[in-house]
Amino acid sequence: MTVVHAEDLGVRDRLAELGLSVDEIENALRRAEAERNFCTPLDPVSLPGNIFWGRTIRFLREAYIPEGWTSVSPCNVPLLVAPSGNFAITASSGSAETGYAALTPSTRYPKGSAVIKRVETNRQLLLPFGETEVQPEPHDAGDGIPTWFLLYHHSKTDQGTRLHAELSFPNDTGNRGKISSWYERIILPWIDFEGFTPFVDDSDDQGGIDIPIERLA
Repeated sequence: MTVVHAEDLGVRDRLAELGLSVDEIENALRRAEAERNFCTPLDPVSLPGNIFWGRTIRFLREAYIPEGWTSVSPCNVPLLVAPSGNFAITASSGSAETGYAALTPSTRYPKGSAVIKRVETNRQLLLPFGETEVQPEPHDAGDGIPTWFLLYHHSKTDQGTRLHAELSFPNDTGNRGKISSWYERIILPWIDFEGFTPFVDDSDDQGGIDIPIERLA
């Protein structure tokens, strides 16, 4: 069963346990949205999504590195690693269910092998004592530790754009590369942007770097 934190106090307390805050995450998302909206329909269709994804990661790093967090990118997966070194955070666009406690989201696009490997690590670390599979020796900084995903999704409203987001911990890989199974979800307050129009067909994150390969039937 997935643990879901949706009430304001519960969300803030759980984030605090991880060394995070609603305000800092919201600030990073708002700054990323501002930069995304410099794009116009004349830009490449993938640019708005890539800008939002990249700037979200950058602004989270800018906020938390002064507090002892570190920035690493093993296998081109950009991470923000906690001061303890016990877990990391990355970002990804999510499906339309993102940010709704009663629904189950997935990543919007399939992930490549490097991201899937991190989810497999999460799953193995959650296995009951004595059932944990033997882990290979980590080769890069940030390898072999749990990874949380900051999921986000833009939707259109009568006034502009609404951004839904959640910080969630995947515990298994989903269908055809989309991650859709979660051990814990921390639902963040949505953010409304008046007058901004979502780029509904844009793409984002690691899709162009780490391409999943499947065997044909």
